Amino acid sequence: MTDREIMLSAEQRIDELMNKMLGSDPVSKKQVLQELKAVKESVHQVTTSTIDYQIVVDNLDDNILIADASETILYVNKAYQKSSGIPKENLIGKTVSHIAETTDYFTVTTVPDVIQKKEPVMKLSYLPGQKNPSIVVGMPIFYSNGELQYIIATNRELSTYTNLRDNYNTFLNLLSDMKSAKNAVQVIQETFTLSEKQMIGEGKEMTQIRKFISNVASTDATVLVTGESGTGKELIADAIYTASKRNNMPFIKINCSSIPAQLLESELFGYEKGAFSGANAQGKKGLFEAANKGTLLLDEIGDMPMELQAKLLRAIQSNEITRVGGTKPIPLDIRLIASTNCNLKAKIAEGTFRSDLYYRLHVIPINVPPLRERKDDIALLCDHYINIFNEKYDKHLVLSEENKDALIGYSWPGNIRELRNIMEYLVVCASDMDHLDNSFLYSIFDLEGIDSYMEVKKNMTLSEAVSSYEKEFLTLAIKDVKNLKEASEILDVDISTVSRKLKQHGLSLKK
Repeated sequence: MTDREIMLSAEQRIDELMNKMLGSDPVSKKQVLQELKAVKESVHQVTTSTIDYQIVVDNLDDNILIADASETILYVNKAYQKSSGIPKENLIGKTVSHIAETTDYFTVTTVPDVIQKKEPVMKLSYLPGQKNPSIVVGMPIFYSNGELQYIIATNRELSTYTNLRDNYNTFLNLLSDMKSAKNAVQVIQETFTLSEKQMIGEGKEMTQIRKFISNVASTDATVLVTGESGTGKELIADAIYTASKRNNMPFIKINCSSIPAQLLESELFGYEKGAFSGANAQGKKGLFEAANKGTLLLDEIGDMPMELQAKLLRAIQSNEITRVGGTKPIPLDIRLIASTNCNLKAKIAEGTFRSDLYYRLHVIPINVPPLRERKDDIALLCDHYINIFNEKYDKHLVLSEENKDALIGYSWPGNIRELRNIMEYLVVCASDMDHLDNSFLYSIFDLEGIDSYMEVKKNMTLSEAVSSYEKEFLTLAIKDVKNLKEASEILDVDISTVSRKLKQHGLSLKK
């Protein structure tokens, strides 16, 4: 039962007792006392309720008016009186229609419409004390038998919805930041999850890197892995972790460029309860603490904000961190690996990276060369990924030696990541071809720069090499031109030369 139903029941029972006592029949004093005690207990249940709903509604910011099924106004809260400037005495006990007809308090009404339709009604309105229009929403409340009991009319100025929209946009941005932060962290609990990853290559560069890893893995020395994007820096970190004495402890990878700056500190170091608005009520352990006794990879360290670099430096120097909002240092035992595709010395010169942090990280530097400097490994990598994608898609693509020569001649600006993508493309799109012609390969290479590709074949003469390069250069130059005049302007030669060269190499302009 609701509080109102309890009070109505108590009133009814008291009326019945009074009628008995006023009647001519004798009444048992004991029975009356028992009845009164029961009524008192039910009333006590209401008066000692943990929530006084009128106090709650009185202190809401929304303007609230409550009427019954006959339109009679039963209640208006303080916000309604303050916003409209109408004293409650001028409203309570009167019907909404009567007030609308005899005063200028209401420009529109929702209560009569709700009573008629028995469903929510929303309208645009003005209250006397408001400068801006308001949205008025009328909501019906029904008895358990389906009859209308109350109509609740709420009123809010349109200007407040602008604030709500801004707050909502802020909320969406924070939510997006949290998702970015979540996606930027990878926690590896066991080494078998890394077993499928392997470093492919037998050239002198990879042989040297393997030797470095073998020497470094058994120590706790900090490692800084550098190299262009897509060269496999994360694989180096995986190999160090797998071969280390900490390989049965957590390995946590953090992409510093993917976590928003305003969240990065609390993600790394954690926070105490109440540290900031929206913080978890219990506080939160940071990623440094989660990696304790294990290994922590700070990927894209070059993108870490300057203000956080100082705190990271202190954590590395002291082997302890302090949570955001906390004062108690937390000791740590972590193996640290950092990686970046940035030139950190250049960033130091620019003033965007701390030199002292650089030298703290630069204990064991490992530079991963770009794929264009690992020509001996390209064919191995191609076969490796072709085998993976053949199995994945149930295909049977085989690269010819001519294909491999073409692939070795390409400069691979996207490094291993680009090679992997191209091998997947070839398996999916070229497996049904009887012969994979090199022209098909050239069509998918990234030839934005004129030095992106130069095919070199065994026993090729200088004349043949120049002709091959000239053909690829012309192919790139005429890719988007509409006529010979436009091509001649780009190549800075006369139209007849362009025409002759195109015929010589079997090329033509797009129609």
